[in-house]
Amino acid sequence: MPFDPVRAALLKAYFPRYNKARERESEALQRIPAEHRGQEEPWYDWAEAAAFVDMENQAAVQQMRDNLRRRRDLATASRTELDGRVCGVLTWLNAPALPTHDSVFMADLRAAMAFAGPPEQSRAAWLLAAHCHSEQLAKRSETSGMERLDTFLAVTDEELQSLREQVRESLDAMWRMATEGRSRRFDVNSATMARMAGRMLVEWTTARQAHPPGSRPAQLLVDSLHSLWSLCSTDSVGEGRAAFQRRTRSGR
Repeated sequence: MPFDPVRAALLKAYFPRYNKARERESEALQRIPAEHRGQEEPWYDWAEAAAFVDMENQAAVQQMRDNLRRRRDLATASRTELDGRVCGVLTWLNAPALPTHDSVFMADLRAAMAFAGPPEQSRAAWLLAAHCHSEQLAKRSETSGMERLDTFLAVTDEELQSLREQVRESLDAMWRMATEGRSRRFDVNSATMARMAGRMLVEWTTARQAHPPGSRPAQLLVDSLHSLWSLCSTDSVGEGRAAFQRRTRSGR
């Protein structure tokens, strides 16, 4: 298939969603009471706005909420309190770095992730957290829609084919994780799934610049998940890293 129509379709799939996400973050920022804005570091308000948008991921939020409720001191907590704690976890996952010195936050993160629990009860939460944390492990920089467009247009046809394979690899890794290794390939068998994969491809053309040359999104996802596990296991006794990797291995 000619590359030009493919490029046009990718741009059509990506930028309306990208612009909508930026609008939702701006709206969320405006909902933060004026007296609370600017009290923390300059990035904090935007991290909180991004967390509000992430709260729309119902599956991940429900899993985090259920995991938090299993903690003895939160067993009878209200939905409002639990949602507040989930939003706090997501705010710091969208920040430049996790406040590992904050024992209260780390206790919430550890409980929300429930790495020692049944994987099927936390997969969506793990994937969302791993995606956010992978950005914390990268070189952070601000980009605009125009810069992203220029970056994508500079990709050669050969690179585009390679990036497509990397996105497929990433989708397969996420699908293996979500299905406990029972399925090894994610079938892009509908227009909706194809548009989702296309958005991932366009996003990766910019995001890859924040990672070391040769990085692949599938491995970044796994490395980010293992990094989170390590941070959450620092003050607790549980399975070793090798055992956790066996439970969550991408199958490669």
